[in-house]
Amino acid sequence: MDKERRVTFFTRRFLVGRAGPFPRLVFREDVMLHLDQFAHLHNKGEHGGFLVGKVRELKSSERYEVLVERFIPVTQMEGAVRLVLAEADVRALGRALKQRQEGEVIVGWAHTHPGFGVFLSDFDKEQHQRLFPEPWQIAYVMDTQAQERAAYVAADDQWQRLEGYYILKEMAENEIVLPAAQAGRRWGRLAALAVVFVLIAGALVWGYNWAMDFVKPPEEPPPVVETAVKPPVVVNGGSSQPVEKEEEPPQSQGQAPAVEEIETETRSGEYIVQSGDNLWIIAEKLWGDPRLFPYIVIENDLEDPSYLPVGKVLLIPELPRN
Repeated sequence: MDKERRVTFFTRRFLVGRAGPFPRLVFREDVMLHLDQFAHLHNKGEHGGFLVGKVRELKSSERYEVLVERFIPVTQMEGAVRLVLAEADVRALGRALKQRQEGEVIVGWAHTHPGFGVFLSDFDKEQHQRLFPEPWQIAYVMDTQAQERAAYVAADDQWQRLEGYYILKEMAENEIVLPAAQAGRRWGRLAALAVVFVLIAGALVWGYNWAMDFVKPPEEPPPVVETAVKPPVVVNGGSSQPVEKEEEPPQSQGQAPAVEEIETETRSGEYIVQSGDNLWIIAEKLWGDPRLFPYIVIENDLEDPSYLPVGKVLLIPELPRN
């Protein structure tokens, strides 16, 4: 007969805020959820009830450990301006807990302050000292609108707000939980490994590109083909015809090809536009004064003086004499 496999559970404490030297307050996780749900459902007026659990004395500076195991709400009129607890209810609940003989006692009370903040009014303090006189009994306040909670204790008429508390969570044996510090270290190691991986990958890519550049011969640039522009030649009446290019004798190997030059001579008061020319430069060439270029514009009726194609024939006027 196969034995039934059992899952072992254990409890783990999670600190909210900071630890003592005030009394050590511990909530069971289901009790904390019950309190939050109650506060959200009763968001108008003050509502609350009794906190039940166990207390044990400590030999440390905290003196007491208060374990909250149950929340017992009391009936309250909707929208009440304050939570009023009856002394008869406190005595009746105390007797019922003794009859159970499980060591449970009333460890305090809880109430809501929707939108008012987590403080204790004078009425709250008087009610607490009258009904919950023990130094380990707590007053727990919840403001769901401000998402705030606070716990108070009173000893010798001195009130103290606890700066932290614990939540006791029951977990399965195989459930993995990482403390905050250990989780932070693990994420730090993962981030460091990611950085190292990126650096190694970048080094490999750079090394591959360098090796390819070293082994691969440099690519030769494509040959430049120069196109010579055929300048027009003026024939007796001013009409121009393209000049036929004479065939050049074949060149021997190793001899650089001759570069065709554009004809620059003018005939009968004309100028052939060369590469890089503009009207300013042409006036400088012809008359030594670039400021005389408007005469060329007027003589040739140029609609766009900035456009001078190479090979264009310009008529050169005679400058007026002073």
